Amino acid sequence: MNDWRPYSVNIEVTLACDLRCFHCGSTAGRPRPDELTFDELKTCFHDLARLGGEEVCLLGGEPLLRRDWEALCREVGEAGLGLVMITNGMKVTPDVVRALASMDHLNRIGVSLDAADPAVHDAIRGRKGAYERALRALFSLRDAGLEVGAITTLSRRNFAQLGPLRDLLVGQDITWQIQMASPGGARFTPEDHLDRGQFYEVGRFISECRRTNSVEELPVAGSHDIGYHSDLLGPTGELPQWNGCGAGLYTLGIMSDGRVKGCLSQHDDFVEADVRRRSLVDIWNDPTLFARNRAFRPEMLEGFCRTCKHGPSCRAGCANVAYTTTGRLYDNPFCFYRIEQEGA
Repeated sequence: MNDWRPYSVNIEVTLACDLRCFHCGSTAGRPRPDELTFDELKTCFHDLARLGGEEVCLLGGEPLLRRDWEALCREVGEAGLGLVMITNGMKVTPDVVRALASMDHLNRIGVSLDAADPAVHDAIRGRKGAYERALRALFSLRDAGLEVGAITTLSRRNFAQLGPLRDLLVGQDITWQIQMASPGGARFTPEDHLDRGQFYEVGRFISECRRTNSVEELPVAGSHDIGYHSDLLGPTGELPQWNGCGAGLYTLGIMSDGRVKGCLSQHDDFVEADVRRRSLVDIWNDPTLFARNRAFRPEMLEGFCRTCKHGPSCRAGCANVAYTTTGRLYDNPFCFYRIEQEGA
């Protein structure tokens, strides 16, 4: 027996998007040719509830571009699940805010914000006026009483925006999640990727923010790809310590055409199944799937990770970062502990 349970599931309800972000791992823009229907997504929600799931995050692309977005959100609640949404803010009108505020099962909503400088944000997002819309969305959702967070995806193009973003968000009753842009999307270039020195500075920045600001003033955390196990920085993520990638153990990702991965952030090379061919219940309960984590053994580790004392529990951190930067699943150079040990 095992205690695997899809506690938190990310569902890409469409690949359609009104922005063209250069770092987008799924190269969103046009919808996929045959995206899941309302009824198919409804079945997914109820299957997840049967499996003991607790929360579903709807994202894209841009989820608000689906005409049935509100009905989908409400169906998540009908299935007995908590709701999270991630939006770029472009379609967050007063009517959208009112609709979201009426949903008791909406736990939180994230809005992408990549810079405090409008020109930098707009250039990253590929559309003039995107910054103004994102900021308006953040504040209007907050003012409606919702838990709202800014989500910043870092590359060399906006690395210098960390300080200005902190100054913009401190004291605003808005959470802040920081994550790293990774190779994978068609618009991303290797030259835009943070180097390991910059990556470590992100950790140092988060640590300094936590020392100088209370969690009420600035609730800031690194995402699953920021870390791990620093001896010097202290905790930088949402949890006190990193316990390994949760893909296929307690998280799941469903693409808009029904393909399933352990995590939506994982490369498309790691699609496991398709909800149009098998039910989510069957997919989740198949012991041959999600082997990266379910069948992990310490001897699978490679490079520095193989000799690391944290390796057996860490499992080389974020699978997507490891794979897209090294071509291997169990060797991750973007790790605070490794950088400290190697002195680079």
